[in-house]
Amino acid sequence: MAESRDDVLRRLVRESVLTAEQAIAVGRALDEAEPRPAGVRWVEVAGYVGGGLVLMGALSLVGLSWAELTRSARIVILLAVTAGLLAAGVALSGVRLPWRPPARVGPAQARSAAVSLALASGTGALAADVLATGDRGTIAATTGLVVAAAGYAVLPAVPGALACAAFAALAAGSLAGEISGSALAVGLSVIGAGVVWTALVLAGVIRQRRLGLGLGAAMALLGGQWALGQEHTAAWGYGLTFAVAVACLLLYRWERAWVLLVASVTGLTLAIPEAVWDWTGGAVGGSVILIIAGAVLVTTSAVGIRLRRGRAGGDREH
Repeated sequence: MAESRDDVLRRLVRESVLTAEQAIAVGRALDEAEPRPAGVRWVEVAGYVGGGLVLMGALSLVGLSWAELTRSARIVILLAVTAGLLAAGVALSGVRLPWRPPARVGPAQARSAAVSLALASGTGALAADVLATGDRGTIAATTGLVVAAAGYAVLPAVPGALACAAFAALAAGSLAGEISGSALAVGLSVIGAGVVWTALVLAGVIRQRRLGLGLGAAMALLGGQWALGQEHTAAWGYGLTFAVAVACLLLYRWERAWVLLVASVTGLTLAIPEAVWDWTGGAVGGSVILIIAGAVLVTTSAVGIRLRRGRAGGDREH
């Protein structure tokens, strides 16, 4: 009886011809070289749809009786769901475990594993929220961040990066709000989270470079706008937003990621009209604000294009 490809690779590992890592690399290379069946993508989509329907049904069922459940029952349900999602994510990721060698993982399986791990951070945060007795928001967000970071360490994929960024911003903002209760403090904390996140992206810790830079810029812009929540910190709001936008534009000079230019344009388009509105006491009409926003948008875009051309010219010279 002819051996399958996987059987051959396993035999070569047993015979020490290949290491486990080399066998996985060979299998992946063969997967990329072989034509993929047209139905695989639809099977994956059907799996996502089916999982979504099951999740919606479970949420609907729990939602109808959630108020009637005891605190202990809620905790057990959320912990069980979190454990199940983590187990599924780790199993699908093919990561090396003490009782098994690393397994070859296809793209569809890797995506499913990443989604499971990211969802586990959400249910873990909910479980911590039910368990907590003090500052529930900070505890829940921190728990979600820890679970998301652990999942990203197992499988550094886009869903994990999104979960980590979201919980990082939530944890920073919630902690600052609990300590000070000031919108400015919350905004500064979220900006700080965005700066740290961007540093991790530039250092290569977060592997999705453009997405990571976009998430960091979005966090920083959100932090700047957050200070607008209180009247006495409004000037800080548009001032911080302007500073973040300029920082993104400067970073774009060295890091040619279009998300940084978009963040800069967005920040300046928000900050300058907000400043004009505040300085004039709201006397400037909506039409004038639109003209100002449009002028800022065009000017920033022109500066971004000029920076890009300058960087491209410098690269050609080298």
